[in-house]
Amino acid sequence: MKYGKNLFSSVLILLTLFVATVIVEATPSMTGSTGMIRMPTADSMRLGQFSAGYFYWNDHGSGVVAVGLPRGVEISAAVRRNAGDTDTAIYNVKFNLNQEALLYPAVAIGIEDIDGRDRRSVYGVLSKALPYGFRIHIGTGTGRFEGMFASLEKVLNPVSLRKKHSGFPVTSLIVEMDGYKMNYAARMRLAQGLRLDAGWLGKEERVYCGLTFTN
Repeated sequence: MKYGKNLFSSVLILLTLFVATVIVEATPSMTGSTGMIRMPTADSMRLGQFSAGYFYWNDHGSGVVAVGLPRGVEISAAVRRNAGDTDTAIYNVKFNLNQEALLYPAVAIGIEDIDGRDRRSVYGVLSKALPYGFRIHIGTGTGRFEGMFASLEKVLNPVSLRKKHSGFPVTSLIVEMDGYKMNYAARMRLAQGLRLDAGWLGKEERVYCGLTFTN
């Protein structure tokens, strides 16, 4: 009887560790698609959900927007502004093939820069929560995703474990290899749906920051 109770307790603790990380709030990347820093994840906007934001680095800016459609479809766009150059707009689409669950990952396929104004890229990506606030994303594709891209994120203080009156916002640390360079960031939830990103872009060797909102 005691063994059964101990086993039940152990399973319950393990489930709690996983469930605490499976609940994901979609956040846009610098390219518009729901993702990390510069890479997409298998997450997508739900039907009726939208996101918008702006990123800035070294006299460059990127305004992003994404909308969730039926059947796990997400459409997004990014308008990039370079100092002294004309604006460049890219359009993306993502199809979420399967939502993440306890024992299997979320799966998505997508196209970044559909009309090839910059560099059309087709990709597939998996996302899976791990114990202790970690989550991993792995994908491969063509164009700028040729080869493999991957990211590991760590939630420092999940809502479920956070002290009720703590003034420190829920924060995730992100390490990413976007297909070319390593990028690093901290993502802080300032309010419901409102997030502040700050980090380092390896390709430009520059600090960046961004403010995004998801309804």
